[in-house]
Amino acid sequence: MATLRVTAGTLRGRRIPVPAGDVRPTSERARQAFFNIVGERIEGARFLDLFAGSGIFAFEAVSRGAESATAVERDRRAVEAILRRAREWNVPVEAMAADAISALRRLEGQPFDVVYADPPYDYPAYRDLVTNLGQRLRLGPEAVVAVEHRRRTDPFGDRLGALHASRRAEYGEVCMTFFESDSGIA
Repeated sequence: MATLRVTAGTLRGRRIPVPAGDVRPTSERARQAFFNIVGERIEGARFLDLFAGSGIFAFEAVSRGAESATAVERDRRAVEAILRRAREWNVPVEAMAADAISALRRLEGQPFDVVYADPPYDYPAYRDLVTNLGQRLRLGPEAVVAVEHRRRTDPFGDRLGALHASRRAEYGEVCMTFFESDSGIA
């Protein structure tokens, strides 16, 4: 079984199995790049991992100093594995079984400082996802929102409700588009 490695922090070196059906986990290089971009903002952050798969982003976030992480994944077996691992490692990672848009409705008004979403490349609702992120969550003034998609595509446009694209980072076939709000998240 393939595994993913936590690359930094208190859980560095621990491995997480890739769930069956998770055919495109984000590469270690791209994951490290994301955490390098968000930098010190991860310390004490409330982290949201959408389309979590194995939950590697949530575990990496708490390993690097996030106060808490919430992983959202449709596959109930993957959610059970995330919760089991969080208990085993005694870390503040919660998980919920839901599709991303439904989860955002359930999380409405909750505060998050860093959000990472990794939908399948053929995901039909990129624009709805980002619009809902900006409308439903209480994003702090320094919040970071990043959405992964296939390189050489722009499934968003420049403005989506309260959020607008501020940066793109490409790593192989992976592209991360970073968003900020009109209130100044960068």
